[in-house]
Order: sequence, then structure tokens, then C-alpha cells
Amino acid sequence: MIKLIIKFVSIGALLLVIFACDDNDDRNNYQSEYDRSAESIGISNASISTSKEISEAEFNDTILNVTERKVSKNAQLDISVKSLSESTAFINKNVEDINGYIVSSSSYTPNTGYENKWARMSVRVPSDSLDTFLDTIIGYANETVRQSIYTQDITEQYIDVKAKIESLESSEQRLTKLLNQTDSVKEIIDIEKELSRLRSEIDSLKSRFNIVQNSVITSLVDIYIEEIPNPISIDDPSWNTRDIALDAIKALSSFGQFLIQIIIFLFVFTPVWILIAGIIYGTSKLRQRNK
Repeated sequence: MIKLIIKFVSIGALLLVIFACDDNDDRNNYQSEYDRSAESIGISNASISTSKEISEAEFNDTILNVTERKVSKNAQLDISVKSLSESTAFINKNVEDINGYIVSSSSYTPNTGYENKWARMSVRVPSDSLDTFLDTIIGYANETVRQSIYTQDITEQYIDVKAKIESLESSEQRLTKLLNQTDSVKEIIDIEKELSRLRSEIDSLKSRFNIVQNSVITSLVDIYIEEIPNPISIDDPSWNTRDIALDAIKALSSFGQFLIQIIIFLFVFTPVWILIAGIIYGTSKLRQRNK
């Protein structure tokens, strides 16, 4: 009986050891799986982190490589000067010195003394020399009536036109390649017609692009110049006493000539006057006798 009990206890202990070992193995396996999962997650996170860092770097590079802003900068200037001719010559010289050019120019000289001489000039100067040019003109003028600088961001227009040109040129290259590969007369005619249309559109866009680009590289300056009238004085060379005296003498001489002409006219017609006077006198005497 005792032996049987010992056998049952031994079997139970053995089974307990076996189950304990299996449990430890399961735990170890679970821990290994957990570690592998954690490791896998860590790698994945690292990969994600690395990918994120690369994306940010690429994004920063993209920002650095973005086309710089295209800004059109123009100005308007109204000035008063002592000499209109000297001022226009001064402006022309300064425009030429900074490699600019005259777009248009007009002037007005009145026929009366109630209006002032004036001129309008539109010039284009390099954008980076605009401030210096304006300071030079303002420093030369006697008075600055108005000064204004206005800018316009045309980056979107610049990029849009450039992208259209590149797209059309790419289409032109593909059509040209296709033209060299085909032998069909109909296809050749159709392709050449399309190439002609594309070339016309590309030329038009390039002309527009040049205008946009020129408005960024150069600045348009509209200048209104008005001459300050000079008051007449004795020091004015156009006014002197000698000329006034000569004019007075000429006027007196003309008046004397007029009187002499009247005297000569009366003297020449003296017989006529005597005849008329005699008729009048005789008529009056005759009336008195009849009464």
C-alpha cells in the first residue's frame, strides 16, 4: 500500500515538473515573440523616423530651390525745375549712364505767359539702380511735388508662362521625333500642321515671357517736369530801359507823322474848303435879304 502511494506521489511530482517546464517554455517563447515584436516595431519606427527625416530634408532643399520671387518695381516722379531744357538733358544723361533707355518723351511750350512749360518722360532703368536714380533726380530738382514707388509680385505669372513654354517645347520635340519616324503622307501633313501651330504659340509665349522678365530686370519711371516761371525784373536781359526808350520814341514819331499827314491833307484841300465856306456864307446872306 505504501509503495502504491509513493508511486502516485512520484508520478504527480514528475507531472508537476513537466508542466512547470512547459509553462516556462511558453513564457520564454512569449517573451521572445514579444522581444521580436518590439524589435520589429523598433525597426519600423526607426525606419519611419529615418523616412521622416529624409522627407524634411528634401522639403527644406525644395524650399531652398524654389524660384525666387519675381517683383516688378516702378515709380512716378513730379518735379519743378528752373530750366526745362537743362533738366531733360540732365535726366537723359543719367539714364544713359546707368544703361537705361528712354521709352517716350513729350514737351509743351505755351504761346502766352499764363502757362508754364512742361515735359513728360517715361524711362526704363535697371531695377537695382532705381533708388539711386530717383535720389539723383530729386537732388537736382528745385522742388519735388510727388514721389511714389509701387511694386507688383508677378512670380505666379512668370512661372506659369515659363511652364507653358517648356510644356509646348516638349510636345514639339515629341512631334518632331514622330515626324522623322513616319512615312505616311497624311501623318506628315498633320504633324507639320500641328508643329506650325505649336511654334506660333511658343513664339507668342516667349514674347510675353520677355516682357514679364524685362519688367523684373528694369523699372519704369514716369517723370513730369514743370518749369518754374521767372519774374520780370530790371536785371532780366529781356527787359532794359534803352529798348523801352526807343519804343517810346518810335511811338512819338509815329504820332508826329500822323499829325503832319493831317496838316498836309488840310493844306492840299484848302481851295475846296474856301469854296465850301463861300457857298455857305453866300447862302446865309441871301436868306437874310429875303427876310
